[in-house]
Formats: sequence, structure tokens, C-alpha cells
Amino acid sequence: MKKKYDGKLIHRSLLFTAGHNRKYLDKSFQTAADAIVYDLEDAVPEKWKKDAREILREYLSNPLPDNRPVYVRINPLETGLTMMDIDATACPNLNGFVYPMTNTREDLIAFDAQLSLKEKQLGLPAYYFDVIALIETPRGILNLREIATASRRLVGLLFGSEDFLAEQEGRHGKEARGMETPRHMVAIAAKANNIMAIDSPYVQVGDFEGLKSHIEQARDMGYEGMLVMSPRELEIIHSRYTPDEAEVTKAAEIIRLADEAAKNDRGIIIHDGIFVSPPTLKAARKLFERSNNINTYLDFVKSK
Repeated sequence: MKKKYDGKLIHRSLLFTAGHNRKYLDKSFQTAADAIVYDLEDAVPEKWKKDAREILREYLSNPLPDNRPVYVRINPLETGLTMMDIDATACPNLNGFVYPMTNTREDLIAFDAQLSLKEKQLGLPAYYFDVIALIETPRGILNLREIATASRRLVGLLFGSEDFLAEQEGRHGKEARGMETPRHMVAIAAKANNIMAIDSPYVQVGDFEGLKSHIEQARDMGYEGMLVMSPRELEIIHSRYTPDEAEVTKAAEIIRLADEAAKNDRGIIIHDGIFVSPPTLKAARKLFERSNNINTYLDFVKSK
């Protein structure tokens, strides 16, 4: 059985790879991605879906190069392909699934039941498989509160901007105005339920300045990672989703100043331009904790 991480999951990057492309399966593990998603849905043409299942079945039955989490994006229930996808890919080497087009709480409840059945068939512990819900429709956005609490398997909400805009008949707009509200709502729902907030991929592959801006907007909203289309993006993504030295130093100083203030029975102080209050102290502690969690997670991924 695969060694699974029991700490705070860190998914700054989820590298997305088509399940029918043997060439890229091993290559995915040669990248620095925090997690890997093999796709059986949109990235696989209809005529290749059966082959993709068999390719992934074979690949996942062998020992994987390291401990990083591996997910499969399956086809949603209305396609009639979901159970075939699960039967082909569910195994001890798989951490879980990305469920696309999550529209309602009932979608995840039904999917959860299918996974419970599969775990029994495989002799795996209950709730062995995690789920990341892909939110990519206006209906899904409006049902976020119920979706985010639908299953104890749920470890993250992933925003799908392109499908959302297609359904909404919207546009990206200047500075991505067309998806600002739903993007923010997904992050809020994730944080309200203590699960990962994962952003949509940046589809302008090769536009690294645009990617940096995309991430800055996402971080302002509370996102902690994103789906990745190209390994060339990973260095930028990791650098911006990892607290830098200046951020960590400032967080440490806020914590020190807050301790000093507490000794003097003061709740709020301003010192050398640094505002210290209960909310800024909470934010500093969370940033400090995230920095430590990233290092712990990366050590686990590399361990044997």
C-alpha cells in the first residue's frame, strides 16, 4: 500500500497530464510538481478513453517513483463512464480522484458511495481515496456551500475558469474581471471548510508575465496552488506560492512584537511601520506554519 502523507497537504502545483499519453506518464514524475493529475476526461478524445483506462491501469499497478500524490480526473456521472474509470484506476497507488463538473452536493454523495464500494472490493480502508471537486459551472458556484460539506473525502476545491466562462457566456475581460467573483467564491468556500483552495490553470501557456499576474490575483484571494498545464511554469508557480524570506522574516517579527505587546497588556501596536493586532498575528502564524508545512511535505515526497 502506498505511503500516504498524514500532514497538511501542500498542492502548490497539480501537473495535468492526458491519461492516454504513455510518453508523459513517467515524465510527470521527473518534474517538480507537488501532485500529479492524470486525465480521463476532456484531455482524452472519445476514441481513446478505453485505451487511456488500460494505460493508466497498467501504469498505476507498478511502484511509483516517489510518494507525491497522484489523482485521476474521471468522467462525471452523467456520462455513464464513471464506474469504468474507477474500476480501471482505483488501486493502492492512487491517492484519489478529481471529480469534474461538480454541480450539486448530490454529485459528490453519489461518487462517494461508488468509492466506498470500490474500497471494500480492494480491501482498502474506508475513505482511502481523497476527492478534489472541480467547480466549473454557474450552478456549481451557487451550490458551493453544500458541495464543500458533502463528503469527508473532500480535500480541495478546484476552480475551472474556462468551462465556467463558456457556461456563463462570459469573457476573461481586463485583469480577468469575468471570473473574479466565482474565483473568489471558490476560495472562500474552501477556506470556510479547511480544505485546499486550488486555482484554475493559466491557459496562455508561455506568457510568464501573465502567469505571475494570475498568481498574484489568486494569492490575494487566498488560493494556495493551481492546476498546471506545462512543467515550464513550475518554477514561477512554486516561487510565488511559497512564502519568501522577506515574508517569513516579517511574520517572525510580528510574532515577536505581539509577544512583547502581550507582556505589556497591549493588543494593538505599531512598530517601525509594522501594524500588529490579533488579525495580523493570526496571518503571520499561518504564513509561518505554511512555510514549515511546505518543507515537511517536500521531505516526505522525496523519502522512501
